[in-house]
Amino acid sequence: MATSDHADQSAHGGASQTRILHISDTHLGYRQYRSDLRRTDFLAAFSQGVDLAIEHDVDAVIHTGDLFDMRNPPNTVLLACISTLHELSANDIPFYGIVGNHERKQDVQHLDLIHETDVADRLDDEPTVINGDVALYGIDSVPQPVWNNREFDLAEPPGDCFNILTMHELLAPPLPEIEADHELTDVLNRLDIDLDAIALGDDHTPRSDRVDGIEVWYPGSTERTASDQQDQRSVQLLEIEDATLTRTRLPLDTRPFHDIQVQFDEGDMLEHVVDVLNQHNFADGVVEITLAGEPTATSSRDVRKVALDKGAAVCQVKDQRGGPELDPTEGPTGNAESIDHRIESRIEKLDVSAVVTEIESDLRTGSPASTGLADDIQEDIETAMNTAHDDILTTERGNK
Repeated sequence: MATSDHADQSAHGGASQTRILHISDTHLGYRQYRSDLRRTDFLAAFSQGVDLAIEHDVDAVIHTGDLFDMRNPPNTVLLACISTLHELSANDIPFYGIVGNHERKQDVQHLDLIHETDVADRLDDEPTVINGDVALYGIDSVPQPVWNNREFDLAEPPGDCFNILTMHELLAPPLPEIEADHELTDVLNRLDIDLDAIALGDDHTPRSDRVDGIEVWYPGSTERTASDQQDQRSVQLLEIEDATLTRTRLPLDTRPFHDIQVQFDEGDMLEHVVDVLNQHNFADGVVEITLAGEPTATSSRDVRKVALDKGAAVCQVKDQRGGPELDPTEGPTGNAESIDHRIESRIEKLDVSAVVTEIESDLRTGSPASTGLADDIQEDIETAMNTAHDDILTTERGNK
């Protein structure tokens, strides 16, 4: 059992009140729309969350999964994350997390590596007690193939604690059944301790419900991973006093998204696009432009250039004039981007090997007619084989 006592409890009412900042789905390293600027935005949103934790003098920060967007984030992203967490450590605020489906590895998890820098701890089936009155538990994202056989055995908390379980799953409720992977009652029926609350990650929209006296919620993601996520991004402040939980959304200042539709009539040219865009103020924002109506000679590339010249930080264009426009040089756009990210999320939950994930991505995003696609897949397989061979040699040398 781990314990934590924040150094300055008097600032918020003594040990009878415990404050925890709940943050989730930061997806650090995500290069949305293939933009380095967006990757920086995701780091900045995480940093804002940490600043809010310090500003509100919380006793701890909990992160409910997908700290990183991928299994192997760039070293620059890892270092930026650790540097940000050092700010919490410098203010005597512990950081506790669980592993999400996007970042889950088949061996040592990134949270375990970060733990070695003394700035983060991983929650598990043993209680981590905050201020002597709040017990935190953690269950990492469970791969779909092993869900039915997964046991949720949690150790008994000491004394009379307010018990919070953290998970990274799509559960109904709070989600509608059509959007969920599992029923909340399935989780509750497998638990052998009484819970007061379940703090969730994985869904990117703030939602909450109350079931059998247990409060269950998602705080939402800290940045938009798709254009259909219109709610302001936020984190949540949890205040527990006298066995009563109060949750408050704390907004984050993230880059605005703008959806603009340009309707074309026959003969409309680029000047028509300029006229429409002049009606909008999207300076320094992410702009998604949908072209509809009659096909014209104006290309999506031309439209994108106009938007960037007018101050858009990032621009994606969907051309729906007379059918979708295929541009092999550009990545997914609009709802297609959202679908891509959701597909990747589902595949991560299957807990397949990294090489299978790479090959699936090649097949999904590459052109079937491209001779380079076969080369990419061959390279994925050869890299995996070489890595496995090196691992075997290392093991054999260690056993000698």
